[in-house]
Amino acid sequence: MAWERARNKDQKEQRIAEIVNAAASLYEKKDFHKITFTMIAKEANFTRSNLYKYFGSKEDIFLEFIKHDLTEWRLDLIQVFDSYEEFSINSFAKVWTETLLKHKRLNNLISILFTHIEKNSSLDRLLLFKEKFRAELRIISKKIILFFPMLTIEKVLEFLRLQLAISIGLFSMTNLSEIQEKVFEKQEYSFMKIDLQRHMKIAIEHLFTGVIVSY
Repeated sequence: MAWERARNKDQKEQRIAEIVNAAASLYEKKDFHKITFTMIAKEANFTRSNLYKYFGSKEDIFLEFIKHDLTEWRLDLIQVFDSYEEFSINSFAKVWTETLLKHKRLNNLISILFTHIEKNSSLDRLLLFKEKFRAELRIISKKIILFFPMLTIEKVLEFLRLQLAISIGLFSMTNLSEIQEKVFEKQEYSFMKIDLQRHMKIAIEHLFTGVIVSY
């Protein structure tokens, strides 16, 4: 079928979905840094010039990709929250960690969001992404306040910002190469290795306790 440029909003959204799905398919097989704009165009059955009609860079495509995964994580988190009547700080940290770690693709991309993806994206796409990110965090904040009514939106958003920094750090420290893994196999260095789930839960519990205490 000959490629045709989208003529209306629905067609444009379909083209964007095709491009994002192509990027997702490539990301299942290749590291982010090895994926090129040309490869995405080929995977989506676009020419490079036609792909530029929708996105200016690989990073702009991945911002769209992350927006989708953010929504999936938020929906999952809210569904889990809805199965609880109340939380202790410990149980909240456990649920938060378990739900977050289920979304490995999102976490891997978030770990390079600020250092690679955002730095090479366009201003327009980045603003749209930030607006989406802000909206998702506000939905989660309001849900958390239902369980911890002593908190304000501002305090919960503070927690969310800081847990993002913690998550980026821990995921970066656990996304190891084969050489790094071999180093940690040596007994004298094994204590340096991060247990992602255990250390994430500990960090979230301590962070959330600090937010509660300082309210």
